[in-house]
Amino acid sequence: MVNIEARLVQEAENALRRVLDELGGLDVRSDRGQRTGDKECDVLMQVTHGGTQFGIALEARSRITPQTAVALCERVRRLPDHLVPMVYAPVISPRVAEIAEQFGVGYVDQAGNCRLRSAGHGILIDRRGYKAAARPVQGVADVFSPKSSRIVRAMLGQPARGWQVRELAEHPDVGVAVGLVSKVKRSLLEQGYAVEHKRRLYLRDPAGLLENWAKKYSGPAEQIAMYFRGDTEAAERAVGNWCRDNAIPSALAGFSAAWRLAPEVRYSVGAVYVDSRAFDRDTLDRLGSSLGGKRAETGANLLLWRPFDRSVLAGCQALNRADPPVSSALQAYLDLRQLTGRGEEAATAVYKKHLTDPLHHAARRVEEMRHDAL
Repeated sequence: MVNIEARLVQEAENALRRVLDELGGLDVRSDRGQRTGDKECDVLMQVTHGGTQFGIALEARSRITPQTAVALCERVRRLPDHLVPMVYAPVISPRVAEIAEQFGVGYVDQAGNCRLRSAGHGILIDRRGYKAAARPVQGVADVFSPKSSRIVRAMLGQPARGWQVRELAEHPDVGVAVGLVSKVKRSLLEQGYAVEHKRRLYLRDPAGLLENWAKKYSGPAEQIAMYFRGDTEAAERAVGNWCRDNAIPSALAGFSAAWRLAPEVRYSVGAVYVDSRAFDRDTLDRLGSSLGGKRAETGANLLLWRPFDRSVLAGCQALNRADPPVSSALQAYLDLRQLTGRGEEAATAVYKKHLTDPLHHAARRVEEMRHDAL
């Protein structure tokens, strides 16, 4: 065991030295197993460049998962202020790198991916994209698959709440097997998005979870471009009223939702989510003939979107009597992130107005719980 640990520490030191040597002009000296204040670190490096000198405290692990990264980063960032805290593992996943950055901790791996930042010394090294062979993790659920994302949606909808597995499974907008919730729970814990406290599941990093969902989100399952007489807002109301009268769930989406939730970006082509059962040819023909609309390859003023899952319509509500129901801020943000043009701008406006405060409040509450438990 001692030999294995010694080889790991040597491997960590060599990996960081290779990165520093490539920069050139640095004098690097290192000691192992040195005490830094009241703590011992695996490798202590002193780096000198011209008149600048700084220290690096490097902790080595054979494997760092997102779940273990949280506790490790919390520990190493408590090292003395004059040292730059860093962690090493043969493979640093993007999620682990993300967590390390959240804690202000640097990292390096065997492939050469490295982030080392010290504002006080004017240092920034950021190297990414170097490939390393990583063993796949077995039995981990994809938390962003259609059914699993119902669980994520419910938790992000009430980000400060603690959940029991059965509560999530029986939530009216979730409705999945307890076994799937258990798998998603394990994935959220292992990826560092959630923590368990007093047998309840809490989101530790709701903003990071939403961000990674947005990156993987593929948008509506189907899109049909339509042209209706009149302006876009009249078309939105007409389709919304027709859906209501025919007992078909619907909600304004995309830029149409953004304009109601955070009116900062104007638009000319609206979007409406319409329940999947309305996407058969007969129903679409009835909708078009009733409202004077037709399919349009060019010149469309309204897009009909088919949800990838029924949970897309969860949380939609009418904001005033004149408008149809509007997608939830969470759903609008996901959709806007996928849109070209000014989609990113509209997504940011919705996020700042409706999502920033509850997500940040939830994260702060979990940190307070964790500190109280220490």
